[in-house]
Amino acid sequence: MKNILNRLLTEDEQKVLLFLLFFAFLGILLNYSGLVAQNDSNAIDSLKIAEDVEIKFDLNTVTAKELTSIPGIGEKRAADIINYRETNGFSSRSELLNIKGIGEISYQKIENWFYEFENEKNITPVKEIAEKNETPDNIKINLNSANEKELCKLKGIGPDKAGKIVKLRDKLGRFSEVDELLQIKGIGIKTLDKIRSDIYLGD
Repeated sequence: MKNILNRLLTEDEQKVLLFLLFFAFLGILLNYSGLVAQNDSNAIDSLKIAEDVEIKFDLNTVTAKELTSIPGIGEKRAADIINYRETNGFSSRSELLNIKGIGEISYQKIENWFYEFENEKNITPVKEIAEKNETPDNIKINLNSANEKELCKLKGIGPDKAGKIVKLRDKLGRFSEVDELLQIKGIGIKTLDKIRSDIYLGD
């Protein structure tokens, strides 16, 4: 064997060949011993995929455990959401504002964790409403003619409550007094007092 190598390769080339064979053998040994992780690239790829996937939940099927995985929702808030769903069901994400402890700031942080409902497609996002949620001192909202977008300019009135105001107005024919707003779930005396100076009944 050595004589054959001497004929084919120089002494330096033989050393290089032995060097390569040694590292090839070492690589095979490490591979079979399990010291080298074979699926590192797959693990990294799976992590990248997990980062790219946007996690969203359906408000009408989400579990309490899934809710607590959302930043800002603890066990108590998750239980309140489930209780509200069992009593009323959800027809829009903005109904989360009806739950005690969830204000517009909290809502803006969690709304994108949930799938959008069909009826929300043409509603201005609460974030945009909040940015424009200042009614100038010299402008008042006519309760008997304002649309949902205009009603959302009132403090504490989001798309859900604005929709309920319009529905109640349609049911009554027109508002005869401001206090009739108290018939709407989610509008209490405190909320009404905040907007009382910004609304009127028209002619």
